Amino acid sequence: MDTVSFSTIFGTLCVFVLGVIVLVLALGRFGDGDDTTAADTSVESVNPTVDLAPTGPTTTEPPPEPPDPFYVVGSEIVDPNGDLYVPVGANVAVSVVDFPYVFEGGNGGVGGRIDEVKAWGWNTVRANLVCDDEEGVGQADVIEGMTGTIDELTEAGIVVIITCHDGGGTNVTINDENEEKLRRFWDVVVERYRDNPYVWFNFFNEPWELRDEESLEEWGQLHEFYVNRYRNQGVENIIVVDIPGFAQAIDLLADDSFADDLADQCNVVFGWHAWGDLAGEQATVDGYRVKALAARAKGMAIVITEAGVPEPLDAGTAGFPAWNISGYEGALDLATNDDFGLLWWHATGDTDDELFYPLTADASGFWTAAEGSNLSEAGQSFWDFSQQARPPVPFESSVVRSDCPSALGQ
Repeated sequence: MDTVSFSTIFGTLCVFVLGVIVLVLALGRFGDGDDTTAADTSVESVNPTVDLAPTGPTTTEPPPEPPDPFYVVGSEIVDPNGDLYVPVGANVAVSVVDFPYVFEGGNGGVGGRIDEVKAWGWNTVRANLVCDDEEGVGQADVIEGMTGTIDELTEAGIVVIITCHDGGGTNVTINDENEEKLRRFWDVVVERYRDNPYVWFNFFNEPWELRDEESLEEWGQLHEFYVNRYRNQGVENIIVVDIPGFAQAIDLLADDSFADDLADQCNVVFGWHAWGDLAGEQATVDGYRVKALAARAKGMAIVITEAGVPEPLDAGTAGFPAWNISGYEGALDLATNDDFGLLWWHATGDTDDELFYPLTADASGFWTAAEGSNLSEAGQSFWDFSQQARPPVPFESSVVRSDCPSALGQ
């Protein structure tokens, strides 16, 4: 048997003692919890409010992608599906307060009437508003009051053209009192709907009466100011610009150059009101066609945003009733045979208590005729027009030609 040295025995003993110490410490730290002096590092101690019960997935759904835009390319409007878009529909009231305000005709507004709008075959409505303070209804009342209806319509795929009827025919100029008030309205509304391409902006209804060259230049300055104001903010919603002469001067749009620069800007459409005046004379179907097609040939997108027939005739409020009839006949012919967009005036009311241009036989709201009955004579013709089959027609060119920044990558 070999002799074990003292140093070997001492080293072995040290290792043994060290191991015992480590074991004792480990048992004290991770034992059965009898030692209440041990530090508590559980989740409950660090954050006593945490609920440890299973809660399922905690990821947040990303916000939905905004709808694809509309584009105006030359004289054509392209919808988010890449098809040509031809507006068909009517001017309507939007109830913004709990009493008849404007254009309700005692019938109420378009809110809650999605099924009837679709039954007519309409894809567009023009929301007629008085946007500045009037009769105790302020801008904030109008903006908040219209929101639900506009959201309802656009979520259903219906284009809503918002327009202000303040100052019609007053030759609105930049920085006059009326324009400054409405600018405050539009700054809020444009920001609210800038990401909804189904909302189009028609800043002024019939703002310009005059037709002389100097006045046409001022008309252009007004609308260029508004187009540039919001395009510089990155807003690309379609803008509808009412032409001069109470929006009737289709001859000037065809023959003059005052609107050519606007036509070249991103997503500008010209609003034409076909009440029967053509250069101071009563329009004919052929006369309308010559001027409308000439303006279109210049690369101008045109929508007939008002046309209608009064009933009885002496109830007309838009010039001579006989001219209204010939204007509507010309507009309907262009819309039927040349694919101009056409909106009837008016589907709910012309004032807060009457309906002078009714689609219905009893001057009630358009929804009472949504099954093709209870129609006025002119209303029957507009029902037949609205019901026409319109299969999608693909746009054959490139939306890059719209000059809209968002289209450059298309």
